[in-house]
Amino acid sequence: MVKKTAKAPGNPIRLRVREVEKRRLTTSEGDNVKTMAAAAMMAMVMGTAGPVLADSDSLITLGLGQSLGVSHVKPVSGGTANNVVTEFNMRLRMLAVLGVDFNYNMSGEQTVGHGESYSSNYRLSALLYLVPTSVMSLYLSAGAGASELSSLTESDLLNKSYHGGGGLEVYIGSHMSLAAEFLMLIPEVEQIVVSQQALRVDASARPTGASLVDAPEVSDYITPENFQLSLGLKYYF
Repeated sequence: MVKKTAKAPGNPIRLRVREVEKRRLTTSEGDNVKTMAAAAMMAMVMGTAGPVLADSDSLITLGLGQSLGVSHVKPVSGGTANNVVTEFNMRLRMLAVLGVDFNYNMSGEQTVGHGESYSSNYRLSALLYLVPTSVMSLYLSAGAGASELSSLTESDLLNKSYHGGGGLEVYIGSHMSLAAEFLMLIPEVEQIVVSQQALRVDASARPTGASLVDAPEVSDYITPENFQLSLGLKYYF
């Protein structure tokens, strides 16, 4: 009678090593497939996406440029005054709908009447984009200006000029923009010289009103007859 001998079981350590190697191969193959799929999807997105115009859709972007404008004001002493204003502009846009403008008046302040300065050396504005698109944007603008840069951070309301209005920005190519802007102007009240004579005169150049004039206030100059219209070119980074 022949006895059957059972086969000796394989080495358990070698079996575990083989199982681990099989798992590694399976995992590696799966990772490779996922990587190739992600790369293909990224290539498709990059191939179909168009260029972003002037970074209008970016979360944050900085623009530098220059503007040329004309200011039209009616001094309280009578008549009208028109001046050419050239400004350097730096604009910071955030979240596509918010912006901050800093303007430097390269033409310098030009006083009219009794020392009224409507176009300050420095202007700081807050912007709100109502219609932000990749082709054009419509925005509102309001802020303050001052003869000295340090005055912009002071709490005194009388040593600042004020402005408010809006503009239209049209994007050209990938980074350039052309903007038209209208601003209503209020002069720096602190610079206005108050004398014993009435500030306003009639058509015959004779003083009218009281002989003693009270110190002017900011509200005395809120009128759409004092404005600045400008065109600007800007490059966005």
